[in-house]
Amino acid sequence: MVTRTACEVAVRSQPNPFSWAEIEHEPKVQRCCIGRSFRSTEYEILHTGGFVRLCTERGRVYWLAQNENDHRLPDWKIHFSVHLADIPRAWNILTDLFLKEACDFGMKAVAGEAFDSWPPEQRGREITVYIFQNHTAYNGGGPMMGYCPGNEHNFWLGPEFERQADFWAKFVEEAERLLSAANIQSRGVATGDLKLGRYASLRNEAFIFEPATGLYIYPPNKCGWNAVGHGSPVHLPLKGRLEMAWRQGRLRLRCATCSKRRH
Repeated sequence: MVTRTACEVAVRSQPNPFSWAEIEHEPKVQRCCIGRSFRSTEYEILHTGGFVRLCTERGRVYWLAQNENDHRLPDWKIHFSVHLADIPRAWNILTDLFLKEACDFGMKAVAGEAFDSWPPEQRGREITVYIFQNHTAYNGGGPMMGYCPGNEHNFWLGPEFERQADFWAKFVEEAERLLSAANIQSRGVATGDLKLGRYASLRNEAFIFEPATGLYIYPPNKCGWNAVGHGSPVHLPLKGRLEMAWRQGRLRLRCATCSKRRH
């Protein structure tokens, strides 16, 4: 096992401490970076399960909390549609932006060894940025409280870590500009996602109840971009606003494999 650590303090977006070429060259090297903005944030790379993940400790706790709650909590993601051959360049662009904007929690991309097995139904979700939305399940700080005395601030989940809708609107706008300027090729909006731009789309992947089995399942594409009906953390285009207004009027869309009830 490789134990060498590549750490540096990032006070600027360049050079990118998490460039695709460096990660792919030695994928199992432990890599971390301390970002300096309105607060210090430590980022690290995880290279497992067919994905390359850039995340914070808080992001890892967020994923733990999702698992503990059977993935039924708000699970908002901005997906970026990128041709597989362009993922290395798109990753460099989006990780630069992620660090520059002092984003928290995490983002991921399909790892190079998984390109050939990337399923067609996930087309348009080649790169993902996670959006944290607070929930009552996190009251008291989340699942790590009581297990990390003196370090609670690194793992705390709460409303103060939500980013406002304007932040995400500007993030998407800048990401779209940078990807287009680099001539990154889009594969088209992911089926079931809400289009935000040429590359970006929005989806809440909180699990939905499947009556036939009595289980909560990952929402199939045909169930749309917000099958559960959680409030959106971003500014929505007209199509999304109309759908949300429809839901708030207690009209219900149905699909053969899901029940779109609020949880």
